[in-house]
Amino acid sequence: MNKKLWIFALLPLGTVLVVFILPYGASITGALSRAEQGVLPAASLLPTVAFTLKQALFSTLAALALGLPGAWFLGHRESPVSRALWVISAVPFALPSILVVLGFVLFFGNAGWANRLCMALTGTKEGPLHILYKPEAIILAHGFYNFPLVIRLVGDGIHRIRKAYAPAAASLGASPLKTAATVLFPMILPSLMAASLMVFLYSFTSFAVVLVLGGGPAATTLAVEIYRYARISLDFHRAGILALFETGIAGMLFAGYLFFEKKAQAISPDIADRPLETRETWLGTTVRILYALGILVLVLGPVLSILGESLLVRTSWAGPPRIDLKWWYALGERSIPALFRSLILAFFSAAFACILALFAAGTAKYADSGSGFSFLGTLLRVVTTAPLASSGIVLGLGWLSLYGREHARSIWTAVAIHGVSGLPFAYHALSQGLKSVPVNTLNAASVCGAGPVQQMISVALPLSAQRLRSAWGFSAALSLGELNAVMMVGLEDWETLPLLIYRAVGSYRYGTACAAGTMLILSCGFFFWVSQRETEGKNHGP
Repeated sequence: MNKKLWIFALLPLGTVLVVFILPYGASITGALSRAEQGVLPAASLLPTVAFTLKQALFSTLAALALGLPGAWFLGHRESPVSRALWVISAVPFALPSILVVLGFVLFFGNAGWANRLCMALTGTKEGPLHILYKPEAIILAHGFYNFPLVIRLVGDGIHRIRKAYAPAAASLGASPLKTAATVLFPMILPSLMAASLMVFLYSFTSFAVVLVLGGGPAATTLAVEIYRYARISLDFHRAGILALFETGIAGMLFAGYLFFEKKAQAISPDIADRPLETRETWLGTTVRILYALGILVLVLGPVLSILGESLLVRTSWAGPPRIDLKWWYALGERSIPALFRSLILAFFSAAFACILALFAAGTAKYADSGSGFSFLGTLLRVVTTAPLASSGIVLGLGWLSLYGREHARSIWTAVAIHGVSGLPFAYHALSQGLKSVPVNTLNAASVCGAGPVQQMISVALPLSAQRLRSAWGFSAALSLGELNAVMMVGLEDWETLPLLIYRAVGSYRYGTACAAGTMLILSCGFFFWVSQRETEGKNHGP
């Protein structure tokens, strides 16, 4: 049995080895093996590392500031406002990073909608927001992009733990404040640390946001510098040195995330689903509504700015706008092929991720069925989760270094990289679905003579079909908006929608970028809706 399981595990393990581990290693060893070429001077390296860490730290604090109040509300109340907040917080998950950039330029820019509204309300000729192309814009964009992680991870933990332990603490005479200080906070700390490290990791390896919103050489990150050295200067040695630093720091962050995520998962009380009695106060309801409205403006403002600007045309810079389809016509013949290429890439990438996740999750389930946690099951969980700590820029550099420019410059390279990048999310969804399959059902199939493979095909997979759809939809949405791999491996002539948007923004053709961005929003929204249908009404949140 164990040998058969190892055979099934070879596909996900071998794929991650070829697509992820070996290229990542090549990007690092290439720098070390050519040490005679010299190293980057500390004067150019240390400021880049320092700024990358600094912006990631402040981005994490911004995400915590935005997300922790929402997590607290979601964990303490079951109300229509909390459920609406849960839905609103899902919107940034469906937005690719290039759309975050475009939306922030349109909403928070010098002539953006936020400044226009402030000028209209105050009667002034200049708005108060001047943050574009400064570190503040990077931090705010990262905070907006990642605060839903804080809301969902921490809010879910508070919700479960409060249901399980708050009534017992109250029955012993503990006040709500004492319960929060002595029970809730210590038990929710692992979830809080896991969410913080994940936000820090995403901000640390961010590329598109910094590339467009960065403030020049003084506000550049490791990912952007790796891209510049590898794709513009063709200096793979120095790009590899930077990749070594980024990978080392990201590896430590990921190890910390795994540690706290394991501690958070260990807190799973059996009585977490019992009803929780709460008393509403007008002050609490008012604060919750005001917070939800603020988040609604922050989330929908950039999105609606993209949709609105795609339909508005101004005769002059200060002239009144009028509704027109000019920008849609300006897309011309490029938009439909770009959309078609993006959909093809998303379809095959999501299918690839789901196939790998099926083999990994199914093998891990049967490997762990005997002793609880086996070496093979643990190995599969670590390997399939490892791409969370990856940088698309470093991975693309590794492909160029290991397989050469001619072999790496392929659509199938992008499919492989996107598929492995979506593997952690697909594996999580499918493993949760397989865990929910009743043990008695599998035992009954076993008594009827079904082997592990037949049990998986005829019993476990049909019962987990909704989770499979969720995994495919979310992986497709991630691939649809991904820009890093396409740019790094040199697929500029195979233009996708994100690449079309990036080029339009870079040439200040915001109207054209908004029209293409609207197409991308609708496409990502559809795939994300497919991924969310499975959890509708069953999610662990309110």
